[in-house]
Amino acid sequence: MNFKKLMMATAAGACAMAANAYAVDLDAFADQVNAHMASLGKNIEIDYMEYITDAESEQMGQTIIFKNTGNKQLAFDFVPFDPRRTGLQEIQMIVDDVDTLHAVSGMEGEPIPTIPAGTDIAAFHSVNATWDGVQCSTIPVNDLGDSGVDLGIVQNILGYGGNGAIVAADVGHYGFLPPSFFDAIGGPGGGAGILGVTFTFRFIDGAGNSTDIDNNGVADAAFREIYYNTNFPWTDNPNDVIGDGGIDLESVALHEMGHGLSQGHFGNGFINKNGKIIIAPKASMNAAHTSAHREVTGTDLGGHCSNWANWPVN
Repeated sequence: MNFKKLMMATAAGACAMAANAYAVDLDAFADQVNAHMASLGKNIEIDYMEYITDAESEQMGQTIIFKNTGNKQLAFDFVPFDPRRTGLQEIQMIVDDVDTLHAVSGMEGEPIPTIPAGTDIAAFHSVNATWDGVQCSTIPVNDLGDSGVDLGIVQNILGYGGNGAIVAADVGHYGFLPPSFFDAIGGPGGGAGILGVTFTFRFIDGAGNSTDIDNNGVADAAFREIYYNTNFPWTDNPNDVIGDGGIDLESVALHEMGHGLSQGHFGNGFINKNGKIIIAPKASMNAAHTSAHREVTGTDLGGHCSNWANWPVN
């Protein structure tokens, strides 16, 4: 089994652990999103979401497949020169500079941010550069900069602003949202445990099946949207460890950007006798955040290289 299949198997195991208490609501949400995309004349559907949790919440992150009927597929990659996206070789990223941590925090009693304004935007751009700098891959991550407008289809449909008509980039860091958004997509308690979430949209044919226009055996990703939770004491701390009272934002953003580039969750987690989550091996793509991890190394590097080593040079 190659590394990519191993990651997918690990993610599938996470799916199996997910509770079904809110599955009906998620299916209704998926129907709403898909109907909206169809109304825009786009052959695109939402397929799954991956979220990372705070290890101190004693909950493991999950990968949740929407409308779990027939697709059941976790491997989605972008296609180079795909005319349905931009037709370009590159993967385009954008950062929503409207739903910033300082602009959104406090709407639902969340902690007041202690990091300087602009630190969140800088962290998102930093992780884009980090993934772009991985040398084993020729895939170019083109950072389009700040949006200047509120973006995000998922948040728009759920009533949290955004824009329901614009797919602005292949991957977007669409900013911070209050804990009620994460309750809506993660079930009761989601707002207390989920640090960030990435939604994957897929291209479909006229029959609603995933497409594979480059015939590589992997379904085609359309775009991904990333959101972060205001309900945490976010810090800019490369030495962040569990129990220090903060969460290093750049480490979580690196994880979510990994999802944006088709990485799945990695590593096994268990709760020790003190009630804390222990994860091994340590990686950025662990499903729960235990300490700062700002570099693409080890298993994260292997997964990225497996996914993108054959991306064509322009």
